[in-house]
Amino acid sequence: MAQFLLIFTLLLPHFCTSQAPVTSPCEQHFSYVHEGNDYYGQIKLDRLERGRTEIKVAFSQRDSLTSNYYGRIKPYPDGPLQINRIPALFRVHFPNPRKPPKLTKLSINGNVLCSGSGYSAPSSWFELTYTVNANGGNSQPSATEPAPSYPPPPPSTRPSTTYTTYYTSAPAQRPASTQTPNATLAPTIFSNIFLSERFQQNTTVTCGTEGNVVRPFLHGGKELVRGQFPWMAAVYRKETVHSLSYICGGSLLSQRSVVSAAHCFQNLPATQVALFLGRTNLESFSEDGFVTRDVERLIIHPDYNSLPDADIAVMRMAAIGSFTDFIRPICLWTETTQVSRVVGLSGTVAGWGSNENGQLVSPIAKRAEVKIVSEVDCIRSSAVFSKLVTSRTFCAGNRDGVGPCMGDSGSGLVLQRNNRWMLRGIVSFGQTNRGQCNLYEYVVYVDVAQHLNWLEDNM
Repeated sequence: MAQFLLIFTLLLPHFCTSQAPVTSPCEQHFSYVHEGNDYYGQIKLDRLERGRTEIKVAFSQRDSLTSNYYGRIKPYPDGPLQINRIPALFRVHFPNPRKPPKLTKLSINGNVLCSGSGYSAPSSWFELTYTVNANGGNSQPSATEPAPSYPPPPPSTRPSTTYTTYYTSAPAQRPASTQTPNATLAPTIFSNIFLSERFQQNTTVTCGTEGNVVRPFLHGGKELVRGQFPWMAAVYRKETVHSLSYICGGSLLSQRSVVSAAHCFQNLPATQVALFLGRTNLESFSEDGFVTRDVERLIIHPDYNSLPDADIAVMRMAAIGSFTDFIRPICLWTETTQVSRVVGLSGTVAGWGSNENGQLVSPIAKRAEVKIVSEVDCIRSSAVFSKLVTSRTFCAGNRDGVGPCMGDSGSGLVLQRNNRWMLRGIVSFGQTNRGQCNLYEYVVYVDVAQHLNWLEDNM
């Protein structure tokens, strides 16, 4: 451990502080760090107290926020955070690291340490929150490290991003997943004719098929009818004993697994996540045939690092029993995994994201058809995508105001192949304009076809 700390001691003097185009109103607690062409914020606390510590920072930015990524707060240096380390340092990653925003407030557990003025109009502002729960001692995280969020801010409020890390008194390495005690982890896989032989089991339902429903003509953004896209899952966060809040969409893979986007969970432990299956109207609890499940295990892709490249997670739950017209699994991709072979095709994405009426969550699920475009066309359309698009992502959209919006993160993009729907992408990143979805730009999806081995090992 002494050698580990010495390495970081030698590295720290190479960083330049207080050279940003903006100044901090409280250098003793918050400073700007310049590394190469990028700027970061650095929070310095005298110490971390036992129990719960909530760090909240607010910023003002000259430009409008052009995406729904507002940055993140992480312990610094990277790695396990020692509760008794003095001082306690945290690194703030900005939405645009080359144009650092102005700090307007820093508070700890509601106590304001410092404040400053923001930019005059036109400008935008946002806040980030990071919570540490510690029992004291030389403790380390007992859950995955905080993940950046692509949050859905209400139009009437400033955007915010919240992360929570849980610490225990027993040192432990960062696990690949979180789970509840005594969870049964052996996978139960539905009979999917598109999966390898080792996953086969008997069942009467074939993946990627819809139930016996009347299918009206639907165009982008129109409501689903009961039984359409029966693999859709609504992912909720448990706020209190009697309160849930919708956070993301997901897709049912088997009787025991749902796939979604990693960024949805903001370091939530599995015990705070719940799933609804077989729902169409989230406001109608008179719907027949839906089920709820606690998440027993939450598995974040080991390569996930806040970018869409590996923005994928699997939730394991107690088996749902038999499939119905309203609850059926989606097929994994079986054709060539080359993105170029699907460029120009139209996929379908459905979810409960915000709608044209200003509702943050649409009560009834909607679907839209979006065209998959090439990497070159995506990057040319906006400079934002140059750092987001990789060989394990793709872009899609019609740039006509129709498509997935805030709250649709984690929802699947599916294509119909040989009369069955197959999962090809997961909604990861979209741009916003003044707190509203900007669907005149493309949306970035994590390419599920590039993660098939990992999915099969964890579903």
